[in-house]
Amino acid sequence: MGLKTASFGGGRLEKLRNSGLVSRSRMKLWMLRAATTVLLWTCLVQLTAVSETWGPRVLKGWPSCFTQESAVAVALDVQSSPQFPVTFRPPKRVYKNNGYLMVSCNGGLNQMRAAICDMVAIARYLNVTLIVPELDKTSFWNDPSEFQDIFDVDHFITSLRDEVRILKELPPRVKRRVERGAMHTMPPVSWSDISYYQNQ
Repeated sequence: MGLKTASFGGGRLEKLRNSGLVSRSRMKLWMLRAATTVLLWTCLVQLTAVSETWGPRVLKGWPSCFTQESAVAVALDVQSSPQFPVTFRPPKRVYKNNGYLMVSCNGGLNQMRAAICDMVAIARYLNVTLIVPELDKTSFWNDPSEFQDIFDVDHFITSLRDEVRILKELPPRVKRRVERGAMHTMPPVSWSDISYYQNQ
C-alpha cells in the first residue's frame, strides 16, 4: 500500500513537472507570437510611411497593372511631359499705393524675421509700399549687420512682387519729407491684430 501511495505521489509529481514544462513552452510560444506580431506591425508602419514619402515619385512612371489603356496613357504622359513642371503665377495684383511703410526691427534674428513677416502682411493689407526693413544696431545684441548682409534683398523683393510692392529705399521727394519730420510714426504693440493698424 505504501508503494502505491509512493507511485501515485511520484506520478503526480511527474504530472506537475510536465504541466510546468507545457505551460512554460506555451508561454514561450505566446511570447514569440507577440514579439513577431509587434515586429510585423512595426515593419508595416515603416513601409507605409516610406511608401507615402517615396511612393508617388518612384511609382509615377510605372504602368498600371489593371488596364492596358491606363498603361499606354501613363507611358505617353511620361514621354511627353517636360522635365520640370511649369509653375503658374497668380494674376497681377491691382495695386493702389496708400503710402510707404518703413520698418525698424529689433531683437534677435528670429524676432526680426517675425517682425518682417508681420510687416509684409500689414503692407499688403493696407496697400502701402514696404521699404526694405532696417535692422536695429543699438539693442542688446549690438550687431552691425544690415538687412542685405543677412537676407538676399533682390530675392526678397522679387519673391513678394505679386503680394506687396517693396523698394530698397524711399523715393527722393518722400525722403526729404521724412528728413523734415513730416511722417506718421507708430510704435508696435505686441500681439496687436489688423484693426490696430487699420484704425491708426
